[in-house]
Amino acid sequence: MKNLLFFIFIFLILFSSCKKELPQKIENPKFVRTWYDTVQGMPFRAKLIIKANKTFEYLSGACDSRSKSNGIWNIQNDTIILKSLKPKGCLFQNRFGVYCIPKNDKSFFENNKTIKDCEPNGAESNYEIFENEKFIIENDTLIHINQAKNECGEIRVAFSTKEKIRRSVRK
Repeated sequence: MKNLLFFIFIFLILFSSCKKELPQKIENPKFVRTWYDTVQGMPFRAKLIIKANKTFEYLSGACDSRSKSNGIWNIQNDTIILKSLKPKGCLFQNRFGVYCIPKNDKSFFENNKTIKDCEPNGAESNYEIFENEKFIIENDTLIHINQAKNECGEIRVAFSTKEKIRRSVRK
């Protein structure tokens, strides 16, 4: 009888310690997906991956140059806000978005390294800084709300749920 009570006791302990993990509610599931650039021309490509765990990853590139970023996001009303984490290593860092740099402005290129006086190298030596960058969804398009004064005209950054078809033009 003692053995039977002992086994029942052990059985109850084992199964009472098992917890069913409830699925986490995604704050705003319409943002959580892979988004593809729609505005930039050939050969540029960009992909923004917004994950359910409140992180994001950004990858872009053209020819021999690539850029990346990763960070965290939060939602305010109908707007998602992305903020990059501090990158590791020696990289060029660029602000995300549309910025026109005057031809005589050398300071943009002099002060854009993650470590002062380091020399970034390689095709993947660029890091995009998302500094509380805001996006909204209109129809099936994720649109960046440019917070800086845009002197480049009506250029905007937008992403779609579908990757654009790229065809090479041959003459």
